[in-house]
Amino acid sequence: MFNSSLKKNALEIHSNAVERYNSTYSEMQNKCDKLHATREFSIDKIIKVELIINSIANKPKEFDKKMGEINAHVMKFKDTEVYAKEAYESALKSGINIISGVAAGGAIATATPSLAMSIATTFGTAATGRAISTLYGAAAQKAALAWIGRMTGGIATKGVITGAGMASGEAFLALAGPIGWGVSAASTAVSLFSLTNKNKKISKEAIEEAKKIMEAREVLRETTAKVVSLNDETNILLEELTKQILEAEPYKNSNYLELDEKIQFLLGTLVNNTLSLAALLNKIIE
Repeated sequence: MFNSSLKKNALEIHSNAVERYNSTYSEMQNKCDKLHATREFSIDKIIKVELIINSIANKPKEFDKKMGEINAHVMKFKDTEVYAKEAYESALKSGINIISGVAAGGAIATATPSLAMSIATTFGTAATGRAISTLYGAAAQKAALAWIGRMTGGIATKGVITGAGMASGEAFLALAGPIGWGVSAASTAVSLFSLTNKNKKISKEAIEEAKKIMEAREVLRETTAKVVSLNDETNILLEELTKQILEAEPYKNSNYLELDEKIQFLLGTLVNNTLSLAALLNKIIE
């Protein structure tokens, strides 16, 4: 058939682009999971600091103020996790389309609540601030789909694919946003075949879509680097805090006024570093 080899080569290029994108997406998802695990471990350390500081008598009022701020950061992080889990469950039950032509239930079924939480705490929820559990009916469904839709619409594809009325192949690509169900080479290729039986046009559209996929992959790579950097920043502070906790634990249940100035300074530094770590819990990737 005329131009059949051209079509074959173009679809191979497209398939390779899809494979590379999905590999890069998997790497980003892995880094988001690691960041989430680091943050969960950070909360364990924050709780240990809270136990030490709360046990000390006659401590400065500034300590109490900062511990209040620390608790607020932890609660915000936990609220984000709850929101993501509820959004996942609500969207899964709804079956409402979140991207044109794609059923929410079918797409979200391949994701997990833990993935939703790691993504939400990495990229933010863009939520109304109200927990989905406090909403009812259509309002709850709308809130859930607003977040899931934002994720599938794609931080990863931001600036690459936008707007409604996307071609079928582009709709599948949009599914590969950070909430991430990946791109199906078979699905996108089928969409291209359905557009026309002219090999030359199929080839052109396959190459154009492959370019968009590769552009989205570059955005993913940049995003992954930011996630790694944030995880490194958190781990550095976490390691320092862990050492300070070991130094401070012997002074649990002490009277602050009776402690050596060096120990008082240690406790002050412990509180300040804990506040810095707590603030990092809610730092998101833009």
